[in-house]
Amino acid sequence: MKATQRLAWHYIRQWLFISIALLLSVVIAFSWIVDRTMALNMNRSFANHGFDNLVDSISITNGQLQWDEQLMQQVKVSGGWLQIADSSGAVLHEFFVPDDVPKKYKAGELASYMHQKVPFPYDVYAYLRPIGDYEIMLIYGEKSEEEHLLDSWIEDSEQAKEILKSASAWVQLVNAEGDELESWNKPKGVESGISPYELVLRAIYENHYGERVAFEYNPNSGETWIVRMPYSPSEAEPYVMMSGMRLHSEMEIWMVGIGAVVLSMLLLFVIMAWWESSRIGRPLAHFMRWAEAMSNHQYEEPRNLSGKYPSLNRKGRLKLNYRIYSDVWQALRTLSGRLQQSESDREQHERLREQWLTGLTHDLKTPLASIIGYAHLLNANQYDWSEAERMEFSMLIQQKAERMDELIQDLNLTYQLKSNALPMDRVETEMNDWLSSIVHELLPVPADAEAKIIFNPSPQSIMLNIDVRYFVRAIENVCMNAWIHNESGTTVTVFIEQNEAGTTILFMDDGRGMDEHAQQNLFQRYYRGTSTDTTDQGSGLGMAITKQLIEAHEGEVSVQSQIGKGTTIRFYFPRN
Repeated sequence: MKATQRLAWHYIRQWLFISIALLLSVVIAFSWIVDRTMALNMNRSFANHGFDNLVDSISITNGQLQWDEQLMQQVKVSGGWLQIADSSGAVLHEFFVPDDVPKKYKAGELASYMHQKVPFPYDVYAYLRPIGDYEIMLIYGEKSEEEHLLDSWIEDSEQAKEILKSASAWVQLVNAEGDELESWNKPKGVESGISPYELVLRAIYENHYGERVAFEYNPNSGETWIVRMPYSPSEAEPYVMMSGMRLHSEMEIWMVGIGAVVLSMLLLFVIMAWWESSRIGRPLAHFMRWAEAMSNHQYEEPRNLSGKYPSLNRKGRLKLNYRIYSDVWQALRTLSGRLQQSESDREQHERLREQWLTGLTHDLKTPLASIIGYAHLLNANQYDWSEAERMEFSMLIQQKAERMDELIQDLNLTYQLKSNALPMDRVETEMNDWLSSIVHELLPVPADAEAKIIFNPSPQSIMLNIDVRYFVRAIENVCMNAWIHNESGTTVTVFIEQNEAGTTILFMDDGRGMDEHAQQNLFQRYYRGTSTDTTDQGSGLGMAITKQLIEAHEGEVSVQSQIGKGTTIRFYFPRN
C-alpha cells in the first residue's frame, strides 16, 4: 500500500473516530439534559413528572417491597409525602408523612380526598399497582408553598404579611368578572384585573410565566383569592445540581449541556491536533532533516540526542507513526545508500582516473621519449648511420607512434561510447563461421609466441545482428587481456551456444585467475590489473570498452574467476 493510500485510510479512520466521539458526546449531553430536565420537573412537581417513575421502580423480592431510593428522595425534595398501602387501606410503609395524614384509610375516604369531596389540607394522588399476587396502593400528597401562603392569608392576613413578604409573594382579590377588589404587595406595572382564561394559563404554565399561582374560589360570593409569587428567590426554589452548581431552569441545563459538547469538541480537536502533529508532523520533520543532511553529503539517517534512530523502536522495527510513510522511509534509505555508494564509487573512480592518467602519461611518455631519441639520432651529423640502421630506427619510431595512436584511439572510443555517439553499422551474421575466422586471426601474439586459442562452435547455426568492426574489437580485448596478464602459453577456449532465452559466448582461459577486487573493477574505466612498470601493454580502458561495446549490442558482460583456476568472460545476448 502506498503512502497516499495509507494517508487516505489514516484520515478516514481519524475523521470516523472524531465523528463517533462527537456523536457520543452529543448523545451523552442530550441524555444528561433529558435526565436533569426530568429531575428539575420532578423537583417542581413530583406528582406530574416523577410519580410514574417511582411506581415503575417498585418490586417485590423475597416477599419484601423494593423501590428506587433516589426517586424516594425526590419525594422529600419536592415537599411531598408518600404512603404504600395494601388493598384494605392499611399503610405498609410511609415516607415524610405529616402527623395529620391517616395511617389507615376507610372505604371512600381516600377517593373523597383525591376528588376533593371532603376538605383535606393536601392534594392527593393514588396509583394502584398489582405486583404478583399483591395489590398495593401508592398514595402521594403534597401542598405547595403558595397554597400554604394562601391558607395563612385567609386565616390571619396580618400575621401572614411577613411570611408573604419574605417569599416575595403578593395577594389579589378579584370578583366574578375578574376585576380587582383589593391587593397587597402587588408589584408595579401589573394589571389590576385577570380573566378566567389568563388565570387558567398561569395555573397550568407556571414556568412559562415565571411565577407560581394559588387561588381559592368562594362559590357564595363569586370572589377569588389569588396568591402569586416567583418560582422563589429563596433556597427552596427547585433546582438540580451540576458539579456544585445549581441549575434552576431548562435554559440553564441546555446551556450547560451545549457548553459541555462545545468544550469536548474543542478538547478533542486540540488532542487530535497534537496527536496528528506527533503522528504525521514528526516523521515529516525527520525526513526533511534527513534530506537536508544528504544535501550536505551526510547520507546516514540523522540520530537523536541519545544516538538512536528516531524512526526505529528498541527492537529495530519501524515505529508506528513512521509506518504510514514506510515507502518514503525505505526510499530515503535506498537513496541514502545509493548516494553513499555513488560517492564511494566517485571517489574510487577519481582515484582510478588519477592512477590511469599517471599510467597513461607514462605510457605516452615512454614511446614519445623513444621517438624523440631516435629522431635525434637520425638527425645527428656526427654519426654516419648505415641504411639498415636507419631502417631499424624508422621501424622503432613507427611502432612507438602506433602505440601512442592506439592509446589515443582507446580514449576517444570510450568517450564516444559513454555519450552514445558511436556510429553502429550492424548486419545479420552467422556467428559459427565468423568467430572461427576471427579467433584464429588473433594468433600469433607478438608478446607471447606460445599463446593458444581453441574455438568450439555450436552444432546449430546462430545468427546475431552485430557491427563487425566493434565486435572484433571486443573479442580482441578479451583475448589479449588473457594473454597479457597471464603466463606465456596461456590457452583461451571460446564457446558459443544458443537456447530459447538467448545467445552466450564464453572465453575461458587457464591462467592464474583474479581475486574478488580485480573482478569487481575489471570493467571499470581506468582500472589496470598491473602497474605501468610491469608492462607497457594495456591502457586501462580495454575491458571497459569491451563492456560498452557489448552493451551497445544490447548484450551483457560478466566475469567469473578463481585464483589458480583461470577466468571466464561471458557475453550474453537475450532474445528480443
